[in-house]
Amino acid sequence: AAVGSGTLGLCLSLKVLGIGPGDEVITAAYAWHQIAHAISIVGATPILADIDYWSGCIDPTKAADKITPRTKAILASNINGHPADWKALRELADRYQLKLIEDSTEAIGSRYQGKLTGSFGDVAIFDFSQPSALCCGQGGMVLTDDPTIASELGYLRERRLSDRTS
Repeated sequence: AAVGSGTLGLCLSLKVLGIGPGDEVITAAYAWHQIAHAISIVGATPILADIDYWSGCIDPTKAADKITPRTKAILASNINGHPADWKALRELADRYQLKLIEDSTEAIGSRYQGKLTGSFGDVAIFDFSQPSALCCGQGGMVLTDDPTIASELGYLRERRLSDRTS
């Protein structure tokens, strides 16, 4: 789904995934502030986990330490072209029945274990505003392989603000 910004794409994705007030989303402490902002906009709480020193991406072990009964998702970013450890993150998400959200804004065209970034999360977000790798002035994209998520994203993208936030 094409969206007005990566932040809006993340907000809509969180809503479609059923994440809102009272929920927690684990994300990297080293990330664009818009990530935590989008989590807060939907009423959830961003929980910050440390990064892997070499990649700059969220450390799956540190993310695991942050999981509580209120945790609903892990949001990992591919930083400076370096893919996150998607194998470990997927195993972690599956073990705790969490949604996995991928921010691939900084790694368009990068690969992890032979697959393109943007194909590892339940949803993947791309932001096209400055200073992104693929800068189009503004805009964003949300990708998913799940037809139900894709349909709901399309619906929310086309509706009034009150439809998106209620």
